[in-house]
Amino acid sequence: MKQSYEKALSHYDALAAAGRAPRALDEPVVAAWLHLGRPDRAVEHVRQRHDARPRAAEQTLRVLDSRLTRPLEVRLDGTTTLPFADHELAPYLPAVAATIDGIDVLAHLDTGGTFVVMGPRSAAETGVVTTTSATGSHGLQRAELRHGTIAELRLGAASLTNVPVEVLSTLVGPQDLVIIGTNVLEQFLSTLDHPGNRLILSPRHHPDAATEHSRLLADSPVAAEFGFYLWADHFMFARGGFGPRDDLTFFIDSGLVHVDDAVEPPRQACLLATPRHYRAWGVPRHLTSRPHFDSSEPVSLGPLTRQDPLVAVAKSRTTPWQSFGGVRIDGLLSHDFLKAYAWTLDFDRGRYVFRSAPGAGE
Repeated sequence: MKQSYEKALSHYDALAAAGRAPRALDEPVVAAWLHLGRPDRAVEHVRQRHDARPRAAEQTLRVLDSRLTRPLEVRLDGTTTLPFADHELAPYLPAVAATIDGIDVLAHLDTGGTFVVMGPRSAAETGVVTTTSATGSHGLQRAELRHGTIAELRLGAASLTNVPVEVLSTLVGPQDLVIIGTNVLEQFLSTLDHPGNRLILSPRHHPDAATEHSRLLADSPVAAEFGFYLWADHFMFARGGFGPRDDLTFFIDSGLVHVDDAVEPPRQACLLATPRHYRAWGVPRHLTSRPHFDSSEPVSLGPLTRQDPLVAVAKSRTTPWQSFGGVRIDGLLSHDFLKAYAWTLDFDRGRYVFRSAPGAGE
C-alpha cells in the first residue's frame, strides 16, 4: 500500500519460504509485480498458487497473458501539457484530447479507473478487440467486464503502447465515455491542474523533467503535501475527515459524478458515503434519507478543507469499496473537492502535492 514493492515482496518471500504465506496476500503480490512492470513474475506467482482456486486462477491468467505477451511501454521525452477540453461534463469530469490506435477521442480523467475504461460503443468505434470476459463492479452496479489491449495511446507528446483496456457493459448512452485512470497517470509525474485547465505529464525518474514540471507550476503556491496509499491495481486512498473527525479514510475517486440537478446551476457532491457512516459522524437521520444534502460540517483531505460542501448518500448499506486490504474506507472523495487545486500525483515518492490557484497564497 505504501508502494515499497521490492521490500514488501522480500517479506512475502520470507513468509513463503517458511510455509507461512497466506492466501489473502495472493492479490497484492500479483499487483506488486505488475506495478514493477514484471508480468512474468505475476504469472509465475498465480501458477504456483493455482491449486487453491483453479477457476479464479485460470481467469486471472487469461487476463495476465496479454500483459505478458504484449508488455506495456511508455515513451515521453521531457514534459508535455494537454489543455482540458471544452465539454459538457468538463465541470464534473475533465477530459483531454487523445488518440487510440489513430482514432481521436476525448479521454476523461478518472482516478477511479485502471488504465483505459470505455463502453461497448466506444470500443467498437476505436476498433478495440476484447478477448476475455468476467463480472465486475461499476460503482454500485454489477457489470460484464471484457479485457483487451490498445496498441497505442497518445497523450500529447506521450506515447503508451500495449495499454490494457476494460470494456464495461454498463457504460452506455451518456455514460459511454473513454476514461483514462490511475494506472495511466502512474506511468508519469502527473499534475491535474484544475485552476490552469490542463494536464501536465513528465517522465518518472527524470530530474530535469521534474524541474521543468515544477517550473510550470511555480506561480501556484503549495497548499499541502502528504502521502497516499495504493491498493491492488488502482485504488488510491488517503486520510481525511468530516466535521471534527480527522481519523477517516477516503478513496480518491475523481470520476465520481453525483450531481444535484434540482438546483441551477447543478452542483456536484464532493463526498459519497453510506447513511450509516454519516449518522456515525453526527448527521441527523432525516438528512441521510436524501440523495444529497448540504453539510454544515466541513470535509477534509489531509490538512485541506472544504467548507459547506454538498455531499451524496449511497443507496446501498454495503459497497464494493468499504475495505481495501482490510483498511476501512469511509467514503469516496470526488473531483468537486479536488478542483480547487493543481494536484500532483508523485508515484516515485507516494505523495500528493496540492497547489492553490495562482495568487491564492498572497
